[in-house]
Amino acid sequence: MAFGVLAGIGWGALNLWCLKRALGTWLGAPSRRHTVGWFLVKFPLLYALLVGLLMTPGLSAIGFGIGLLIALAAAVIVFLLNVQRASQSA
Repeated sequence: MAFGVLAGIGWGALNLWCLKRALGTWLGAPSRRHTVGWFLVKFPLLYALLVGLLMTPGLSAIGFGIGLLIALAAAVIVFLLNVQRASQSA
């Protein structure tokens, strides 16, 4: 189960990082090539990695889900702390 949790945390963190980069290039810079590149990395490659991970013998899907939930919860907490910090300094 520990391998599944670690894989879920890693995949979730990588997924969120790619999403941040993809949205940053899409909303910030007018470079269409970089935007398409990040979305190609995020969707086909990361989800192919997900399928490969879930088919790995010894990887618990429940553990993976718990790890993914931990990564998402950490991202939400970091976001809320940044919003709170920005509102206090304004």
